[in-house]
Amino acid sequence: MTLLGIIAAQTRRPDEAARLLGSVVHANPGQATAHNNYGNVLKDLKRFQAALDSYERALKIKPDFAEALNNRGNALQELKRFDEALASYDQALALRPDYAEAFNNRGHALKELKRFDEALASYDHALALGRNHPGTLHSRGDVLQGLRRFDEAVASYDRALALRPDFAEVLNNRGNAFTAMKRLDEAVASFDRALALRPDYAEALFNRGNVLQELKRPDEALASYEQALAFNPAVLGDFRAFETLGSLFYELGRRDQAAGVYRRWLDAEPANAVAQHMYAAVSRDNVPQRASAQYVTTLFDRFADSFDVTLERVDYAAPRLLYEALVQTVDCNRGDLVVLDAGCGTGLCGVLLRPSARFLAGVDLSPQMLARARALNLYDELSEGELCRFMASRPEEFDVVICADTLVYFGALEEAVMAARQCLRPNGVFAFTVEALPEESSTPFTINAHGRYAHAAEYVCGALDSSGFSAIQCKSVVLRKEFGNDVKGYLFTSRV
Repeated sequence: MTLLGIIAAQTRRPDEAARLLGSVVHANPGQATAHNNYGNVLKDLKRFQAALDSYERALKIKPDFAEALNNRGNALQELKRFDEALASYDQALALRPDYAEAFNNRGHALKELKRFDEALASYDHALALGRNHPGTLHSRGDVLQGLRRFDEAVASYDRALALRPDFAEVLNNRGNAFTAMKRLDEAVASFDRALALRPDYAEALFNRGNVLQELKRPDEALASYEQALAFNPAVLGDFRAFETLGSLFYELGRRDQAAGVYRRWLDAEPANAVAQHMYAAVSRDNVPQRASAQYVTTLFDRFADSFDVTLERVDYAAPRLLYEALVQTVDCNRGDLVVLDAGCGTGLCGVLLRPSARFLAGVDLSPQMLARARALNLYDELSEGELCRFMASRPEEFDVVICADTLVYFGALEEAVMAARQCLRPNGVFAFTVEALPEESSTPFTINAHGRYAHAAEYVCGALDSSGFSAIQCKSVVLRKEFGNDVKGYLFTSRV
């Protein structure tokens, strides 16, 4: 009966196997092997707690049963109890130091615990003991990716593919490693190989779409995304997928479909600030007067590491344009100005302002952006906080307030303009940029589908004037490129 049960399990008839091996356990309750075999079938049936109980019974009868300890670890992993699983594998290996499968499974637990160096060592032990298994090599490649050792990850994936050329999951993860190395054509080729094996592989289709978008092939990217969604709508499983697809629909001018993606994201995560803001931006439904602090913080914390490189790629000009305007407005050569960089980000304005400033302060909502600015050692003071509250709390303290592309996250400007007025000394200068509404627009400001606000020059001038600013100057400028097109803006300077 035991042998029939094992054969049933091996030929993928788990219900029959469970019936047969359950009968064996009933007839032989004191036999550890019977409980271990029955646990294996229960695990195949995804009855993980019942499987764990069966392994525990086996170990109560035979505490030095290494195979049951290994299997117990597997059940604990399925129950997401990774620390306990690790301890079970260690017990098995203390009894059988040459137990390659336990080293392999131990590696899985360590990978889940993000202990990548230890996981790599465990997989290498398994391989050294002769477990030259494509699954082990696949998992080894994954932890090498976790360690950002992408070349070695690809080599491990290639070893797995040499043993099993039809391993679609390996080809998908290999494509991800190439993506991380910016070897984008090789990434697409790897995803294509995975999809030749599994045309309905939604994750590979989505990853392929990401790379095609990065290669500036938006129509092909969209086709790949749409195939992914057709095969598995759950591929939109986290914010990156929703954000990527929504952004692509926007880039292609398909606003209604972008709104649909953001609506689905908002339904899945009603409290997500990015989903809330982007749905409002694209649908124009319940548009806020300004972007929420949580949205701005989330956006720029994620953007911090690539911020400077990305802006260089789009010919970002606001800091330089503002500094050039400031030089024409105040004497910057004396080096005695007290300056506030409001919305300082990574410090792009600070680099230009430092020689002119006796005291240079910066304020920003994003701690990750501030960490980058702090590393420049340019600022005398850096504060994490909302800029209106910060400015209002420092009355008549600054000679200059400069604000580069920060007010694009405000619709109504009255509060920000008044706060700048309060923190400036007599004859102080307020210089800032906003994105420009088309001249024919009849509204004072609007939110664009990319999530930033655009303003009418007349409205901004009125806000400055009513807050007590004078000598108001407005200049039309090009702030940067977006999808190869100029982003038009206004540069304002004014005095208290």
